[in-house]
Formats: sequence, structure tokens, C-alpha cells
Amino acid sequence: MTNTTGTGPLLDATGIRVAYGDLVAVWEVSLRLHAGSITALVGRNGAGKTTLINGLCGLLPVKAGTVLLDGRDVTALPAWSRVALGLTVVQEGKRVFRELTVRDNLVLGLRGGGVKRADREDELARLYERFPILGECRRQRAADLSGGQQQMLAIATALATKPRVLLVDEPSSGLAPVFVDLVFEALSALRDEGLAILLVEQLVDEVLGGIAEEVIVLERGRVALRDRAANLAVEDVAASIYSSL
Repeated sequence: MTNTTGTGPLLDATGIRVAYGDLVAVWEVSLRLHAGSITALVGRNGAGKTTLINGLCGLLPVKAGTVLLDGRDVTALPAWSRVALGLTVVQEGKRVFRELTVRDNLVLGLRGGGVKRADREDELARLYERFPILGECRRQRAADLSGGQQQMLAIATALATKPRVLLVDEPSSGLAPVFVDLVFEALSALRDEGLAILLVEQLVDEVLGGIAEEVIVLERGRVALRDRAANLAVEDVAASIYSSL
């Protein structure tokens, strides 16, 4: 899960502009994601965080700028091609196939990641080992899971695609504290295993409490603040987020 081409960033996005028709929502944002690190993207609702993620993963077209994945220009590639190359997104809102079982959701992820049929049971076993709660309910429909279980399933399905870069949008939203802790523990473990992670998150205390190495504040589609998490206090981030009110 590490960069095999050198010490540069796994994801290098430069001058990214994303628009809805004539309405520009993200203006010339640049960021770099390195193996074994988490960059947190914070800001008010409507600041452009989800739009930026959707541009990076190919769900929205990029109007200007470039997205390099391990040195390869993927700016014009569709989302599924980026998944095949190791760039996967966990969208906001516990996006799972609700009528399918836990196992079938994971199998779809494995297929998306190009895992051979002969290797699927071994890969499923690894996912159940990482997320024991999913192993316990593997035969249940996703619709019958709790919100926290669905979020864990969404993350596990993304991991089934064998990503090197993981974009995670508001994973703690609407979760009970116990599941918030489980989500952040899982993301920390993935970082330690070498993934490059971009995390959109509203819980600034958690972001500054050790999970993220870098923090980017987005305001009205532009970078308002960028610094190492260790250099920032909650008050610094809050001041940047709400300075334009």
C-alpha cells in the first residue's frame, strides 16, 4: 500500500477548479497526499469540501488543474478508472447497497478492485478480521444494519477495492460516539499501514487530537488555512472557518 515510485505524493492535485455549470464551487485548490498520512479538510457546510472530493475522484469534472495519482495524470479519467488505479472514495451518507447483504456489498468492492474470484474468500476473511462487527452480520441486508454498522460497511467496501489513496467524506456524521471511535481507529490503522487519506470532518477536536498530520480549512471554495495539525489549536481552526461571517 505504499508508493512504489519514490518519495513523492501519492496524490498531487494542483489548481483544482470545480463548477456546477457557470457556478464555480472550488477555486484553484492544491493539495498533496502522502503515503502513511491523513490530511483533514474542514470548513462550514457549503464550503466546497464534498465538491472538491468529487472532483478528485472523478465524480465531477475538473474545469481546471491537474490530478496526478502516483505521478500519472488521471484528471480526465472516469471514477471507475481511478478506482482501478488505487483512488477510492467513501461518500458521505453511508452509501451502501441497502438491499444486498453485507457479504454481497463487499464482493462488489472486491470485483471493482479487480480481485480474482479464487481470491475473494481470503480477501473477505481479511475484511471480517479488520471489521469483526461485519463478520458477525455478513448475511444480513445492509438496510437492517445500524447507522454505525453501515458506515463501517461503506469503509470496508472501499477497502475491498485495494486503494492506495482513500478519500473519506464526513464519516462521523450521525454516528453514536462508540462508532465514531471505531471509525477513527480504523482510519488511523489504515494510515499506519501506508494509505494516503483525505478526511473531510467536522469534529475538529478529533482532527487535531492526533488523527491528522495536516489540516486544510476550505472557505467559499478556497484554501483559508493550511498547517500541520500539531501547530494548530481548535480556536485557530474555528477562527479561520468563521472569519468571513
